[in-house]
Amino acid sequence: MKIAVGSRNPVKIAAARNVLLKIYPGAEIISVEVDSKVSSHPLTDAEAIAGARERAQQARKITGSDLGVGLEGSTVDIDGKHMTAGWAAVFDGTRFHIGGGGHLLLPPAVDRKIRRENKELGTAMDELTGEINTKQKMGAIGILTKGLSSREKAYEYILIYALIPSLSPQFYETADERR
Repeated sequence: MKIAVGSRNPVKIAAARNVLLKIYPGAEIISVEVDSKVSSHPLTDAEAIAGARERAQQARKITGSDLGVGLEGSTVDIDGKHMTAGWAAVFDGTRFHIGGGGHLLLPPAVDRKIRRENKELGTAMDELTGEINTKQKMGAIGILTKGLSSREKAYEYILIYALIPSLSPQFYETADERR
């Protein structure tokens, strides 16, 4: 089986590899740079899902893979608070499976940089911490949880969530699909 991840970000690739090789041992996991066709920092779930779907679809198409995987980070407003979010899409050529999560409250300084200065979360976190390229390391999640979690782990979970219909198909098939 050949699986393509629509990103060159090492965190996204590692997350996909960690999950997919447990489900599809021996699969060839490749990465390819694709355009998500959404803004560099999506601010809604709908935009982030569209970006994840586009990444998955293009990665599969470009590489001729059996599955395409798209991972898209974003931020969203939930109950009046600005929070992180992440979405995964898996495309088999016919159907998309979507999973998401990873909501945590952003610090006010990061919120301002994203909303007022139109900065990406990674850039805002770099400026807050004085570190470089945090989005390809622990990410905001790793920094804010003091290492208890990480961006890679968050992507692993949302990819697992997207794969649930494939992992437990007996709960997702309709009577018509079983015939």
